Amino acid sequence: MTLSSAISTATSGMRATQAAITTTSNNIANADVDGYTKKSATFQTVVISGTGSGVSLGEIQRQVDAGLERRTNTARSQSSLSEVVADYLSQLSNAIGTTTGDDTIASAISNLTNSLQSLSVSPDSTSEAQSVVTDLADLADSANTLTDSIQDLRQDADRAIADSVDTVNAALERLDDLNAQVLRAQASGASTADLADQQMQQVAIIAQEINVTYFTDGTGAVSVYGPGGTVLLNDDAHLLSFTAAASVDSGDSLANGNLSGISVGGKDMTAFISSGTIGGLLDVRDDILPAQQASVDALTDQIMTAVNAAQNAGTSVPPPNALTSSDAIDGSASLGGNGTLRVALLDADGKVQSYSDLDLTTYATVNDLVAAIDGMSGVTATIDADGKLSIAADDGSLGIGLAQLSGGIGGESVSSALGLNDLLSVDSEGHLSLRADVAADPSLLARGALSSATTLTIGASGIESGDTTAIASLVEAFTGTRNFAAVGDLGTVKGTIADYAAEIIGHVATLSTNATANAEIKSGALDNLSSSLANASGVNLDEEAAELEILQTNYQAAANVISVIQEMYDTLLNMI
Repeated sequence: MTLSSAISTATSGMRATQAAITTTSNNIANADVDGYTKKSATFQTVVISGTGSGVSLGEIQRQVDAGLERRTNTARSQSSLSEVVADYLSQLSNAIGTTTGDDTIASAISNLTNSLQSLSVSPDSTSEAQSVVTDLADLADSANTLTDSIQDLRQDADRAIADSVDTVNAALERLDDLNAQVLRAQASGASTADLADQQMQQVAIIAQEINVTYFTDGTGAVSVYGPGGTVLLNDDAHLLSFTAAASVDSGDSLANGNLSGISVGGKDMTAFISSGTIGGLLDVRDDILPAQQASVDALTDQIMTAVNAAQNAGTSVPPPNALTSSDAIDGSASLGGNGTLRVALLDADGKVQSYSDLDLTTYATVNDLVAAIDGMSGVTATIDADGKLSIAADDGSLGIGLAQLSGGIGGESVSSALGLNDLLSVDSEGHLSLRADVAADPSLLARGALSSATTLTIGASGIESGDTTAIASLVEAFTGTRNFAAVGDLGTVKGTIADYAAEIIGHVATLSTNATANAEIKSGALDNLSSSLANASGVNLDEEAAELEILQTNYQAAANVISVIQEMYDTLLNMI
C-alpha cells in the first residue's frame, strides 16, 4: 500500500466517522421529540482490485422493532375505542343520576306516587290534585330531559365522527406527501430514516382513529388499508367520506338512512370498523345509546299506558265539556267492538242530565259509533279534518262522562282505545307531555268513575262524592308489580315502575363502571407496549454519549494516521 493510498484510507475513515458523529448528535438533539427513533450509521468496506481501500458510509437506519410498532398501533386503536365508550357512558351515568338522587326520573316517580296516595286519601282536595298534576308534569320533564341527554350525546358523537374523519384524511394526505418525499430522497441517495419516522407518526394518528393495516414497500413508500381491506393509500390517498347530521333524535339511525356511515370512493365500510376513536363513536351513536333510549322508551310507554288507562276509566267532577282523541282516527276503519259503552251528559256536580248505553256490536265502523253518539240529544260527536274525534256537550256548562260497562275494543275500553281521555302523550321525538287542559285545571283529573248501575236516574249523581276509583287505579299503576320485557341491552324485569327506573339507572351505572375498567386495561396495555417500543427504539442519552466518545476516539485515530503519514512525507522530502 502506498502512502497516498494510506492517506485516502484514513481520510475515508474520518469522513465516515464524522457522518456517524452527526447521526449520534442528531439522536441526542431529538431525544425528547415524540415519534423520533434512534438512528444508526452503517459502514461498508471499500474494496478496490481485491484490496481494502478504506470505508464508506452506508444507509442511516431506524433502530425499531417493526412488529412491536405494529402491535403498539393496534393497541392504540383498541385503547381509543374503549376510552370513547367509557367517556360517553360516564356522561350518560351523570345525566341519569342515581336511584337516591334529586331531580332524577327515579325521584320524579317517587314524588308522583306519594302525591297520588295523598290524593286517594283526600280525593276532594284541590291542593292534592294540584300536587298530582305538578308531579305528573315533573315526571314528563324528567323523562324528556333523559331522552334529550341521550340524543345530545348521540349528536356529540356524530359530530366527533366528522372531526375524526377529518383527522384521518389530513393524515392520509400528509402520508401521501411523505411517500413522495421518500421517493425523491431515494433517487438522490439521501437518507430516508427521518422521513420514515414521520411516516410512522402519521400511521399512528390514523390508527388512533380507525383500525388499519399498513406496510412499507421496497421504495420506502407506505401503503394503508382500512376496515374491510379498503384501500386508503397506495399511489394516491383515498379519503374517507362522512356527513354529520344537522340534528339527531330518537328516530334517527344508520339503518334508516338518517345518519351517515363512513365510505371511501362510494364503498361503505362502516360495518367493518372495529376499533379506534371512530369505532367507539359509532358504537356509542348506533348501538350503546340507542339501547339505553329503548329502555327509557319502554319506561315512558309503561307510565303513559298505565296513567291513560286509569284516566280513561274515570271521570272528573266537574266533567270535561269535551273529550278529544290524542291521535288521528280513521273513521272508516272497522270498529271491532263488543259489549256496552255508556255515554252520559253530566252537569258540573256530576248529576246525570241524559245518557245512552250503546251496544258496540251493532256498529261496523268507527264512523257508525260516532254517528250514534252524535245522535244523542245535547251531544255532538265529529271527526275533524285532522282525524281527531271529539265528543262534546252542546251546553258549555255541561260535560261528558264515559263508562265501559262491558267489553270494549281490542281488550281496552272505547275511551282507552280511541285515546279520548288520555293524560299523557308521546310525540315523534319521544317526548312525553301532559294534556294542556288538565295542566291548567287540575279539577279535570279523573278521580271517580261514571256509575255502572243498570240504570241511571236523571238528576241523580252519576259519580258518587268521594269516589276514588280512578285515583286508586293510578296508585295501583305505580305501586303494583308488572312485567317489563327485555329491550335494548336490559333484560326482563318484574317489579313496579319505580323498580324498572332503578334497573335502568343501575344498568347504566354498571355499564359505565365496566367501560371505565376496560378502558384502564386497554390504556395499560398501550402504555406497556409504548414503553417497550420506546426502550427498543428510543434514544438513550447515556448510550449515545458513550457512542460519541468511541467515535471521537476513532476520528482521532484516523487523524493520527494522517499525521504520521505526513511526517513520513516530510522525512522523505528532507532526504532528497
